[in-house]
Amino acid sequence: MESKQSEEVCPLSWQHQQRNLILFAVCTGMQYLAAPVLYVGITQSALCEKLGANARVSNLPATLYFAMTATPVLLAWLSPQVRSLRRNLALCYGMSGVMLGFIAITLALPISDRTKLAVVALQGALTGALMPAAIAFLWEIVSRGSDQSKRGLALALGFGFGPILAVIGSLGQTALLGGSLFGIDFTGTRYPGNFITLFALGAPILLGTSLVAQFFVVPPVDQETPREPLSAVVGLLVGLPLMLFSIALMQLADQYQQSWLRWLAYMAVGGCVAGFVYHFRILLSDRVLLVATIVTILVYAGNMIPSNMNLYSAEALGAAPEKYAGLQNTLRFSFKVVAGLFLGWLLMKTNPRAGLIATACVFLTAQVWAMFATGTWYLVAFGIYGAGELIGVYAPNYIVSASRKSDLRRNAAFLTLLMAPAAPAGYLFGSIVDAAKQHQWSIWGMTPETTGFRLSFLTCALFIGAGIMVAWLMLPKNPAKDPAEVQ
Repeated sequence: MESKQSEEVCPLSWQHQQRNLILFAVCTGMQYLAAPVLYVGITQSALCEKLGANARVSNLPATLYFAMTATPVLLAWLSPQVRSLRRNLALCYGMSGVMLGFIAITLALPISDRTKLAVVALQGALTGALMPAAIAFLWEIVSRGSDQSKRGLALALGFGFGPILAVIGSLGQTALLGGSLFGIDFTGTRYPGNFITLFALGAPILLGTSLVAQFFVVPPVDQETPREPLSAVVGLLVGLPLMLFSIALMQLADQYQQSWLRWLAYMAVGGCVAGFVYHFRILLSDRVLLVATIVTILVYAGNMIPSNMNLYSAEALGAAPEKYAGLQNTLRFSFKVVAGLFLGWLLMKTNPRAGLIATACVFLTAQVWAMFATGTWYLVAFGIYGAGELIGVYAPNYIVSASRKSDLRRNAAFLTLLMAPAAPAGYLFGSIVDAAKQHQWSIWGMTPETTGFRLSFLTCALFIGAGIMVAWLMLPKNPAKDPAEVQ
């Protein structure tokens, strides 16, 4: 019989716990409100295309975002003290807000498009480093600052109603970039003023969230965890630079058409994986955690496809990608509202594996829809995709359920790392499109552009499908540790 995890009891009063749960929902809601620029992918790819980039380069901000999601593990090592949680959370939000303001200023300056592209890519990298760290800190704060039985309130508010704010943000995005929304046509404002305003509006939202983070109540611990020696993170110090090096080599290989650079990039990826595996060798020695990690990485490849989904708008809808970016984000988060409430109910009625598989199946459905839908029906793919994005909640929930409390800090940081191995998938998806154009591939009479995009959707679907099969066959329904082991 499967054992269940013992319920955690928080030492804080209910008043303080309630404050923490509400602040968790507020911070999550503000992240959703800034989603048009904070969810690196759709907006950045549309902007990159306006700056003259091809599909491969337009995928670069999202690729760097996911590559840098390994950074929170280093931050957890640099600052392991519980007393630093609020400060670290505020710094992550504050620096993200400053970066959004910086990109708005850069777009307004009379400098080359090449420089602006570099800044857009930099925003993807910094957001990938800072926002997953903020989410990890946020989860730890609410885990320490509330009873386990009360956290359903925070999840319902944050992930059920929070996406409504993302819909509001997407409405503003449509008004700025132009497009059609619910039968209303928006002409938008002129470029580059529309993108400048969009990024500039995100800055005060995150700076305000940085202030809100100061009001959390974190119960003190009897003894702070000391920082581990440098040797404890040598795998990360090797793996993270090699990840970035591999992306740079891939860019150079395609730019100069040198196969040896591509093979060197593959070797760098291998070294990166070896470094990460070495760092988490103890965690990955647990069979359930190892299989859950493999499943999560496979399904997280779906997080890298939105840039291509947006760029395909020109083929599927006959309009510039930025004209549909707002509507796409609106559908993306509208569906998430309904899915968030349903999946929360499903988790209460079933088990952690059911939530993981359900969200992965929705993710898969989005790619199948994108492959076959045409005209305005294609836009529904973004709604389905948005609901499937909740894999980012239910895959971590499964891994946390399989973790001892003494491993919470390490495993929470590990969860953010799982997006990094998926980063090369974004580059792969963009390269498939560019290869189809270059070699004039055509399937069933489709144009090379359409062929390339649909092949990238199929490739993404294969990754997700493989993850679903592994989860179904190899993961237990309830991975909770024996109560005697949860410390």
